[in-house]
Amino acid sequence: MKNSYTEIHYNEKLRPISNYALLLAKHLADKYFKSRTGKLLDVGCGRGEYVKIFNELGIDAYGVDLEATSEKTKKVDLETEKIPYPDNYFDFIMCKSAIEHIRNVYHLTEEMRRVLKPRGKIVIMTCDWRAVYKIFYLDVDHKTPFMEWSLNDLLIRYDFKNVKTRGFYCLPYTWKSKFFHIFPRLVAFFIPIDFSPTVKLNFLIKQIKFSRERQLLSYGEK
Repeated sequence: MKNSYTEIHYNEKLRPISNYALLLAKHLADKYFKSRTGKLLDVGCGRGEYVKIFNELGIDAYGVDLEATSEKTKKVDLETEKIPYPDNYFDFIMCKSAIEHIRNVYHLTEEMRRVLKPRGKIVIMTCDWRAVYKIFYLDVDHKTPFMEWSLNDLLIRYDFKNVKTRGFYCLPYTWKSKFFHIFPRLVAFFIPIDFSPTVKLNFLIKQIKFSRERQLLSYGEK
């Protein structure tokens, strides 16, 4: 492939590093993993910023993707290849904005479960098809859309326990309480503007884009 997904969609000119990744990493560590120690695997880690940030927070983090961007990331085809780690190796797995790029989600889910320790915790984040169906396929790399129940059932099918899937906004103020979800819902209703995946983000565009492009967050335990 001549140009990678990261080079086109997540280069630092188009998507400069911001404090969002740090805020999200802290939120996942504290609310879902409930720890800042242990081993974590970022599945579909892209340019590796979450691997770097989780390591800075104290978690021993690694990444896998089609591209290897650092010594703590490994190149692997998540569609067909085994994740190159032993069984029951990681305490935590995160898969953010990656599973929608995979056709063979069954192979990927089985592999994530295999490398997760007993009682280990997994968080999968992806876009909500109900919110983004008009623009989902603007991204040529998008393969598999999900809705709340389909993502929830995927984890249940592979024997994850305590599975919970809910709507999630990439707006940190909404993480404090579900009450604050009313604001992006109002924005999405009254400002019906959809943006391309490569739009340059400023404050106003972020508020509109991330209000309309609702995510899903699914949590489970092995």
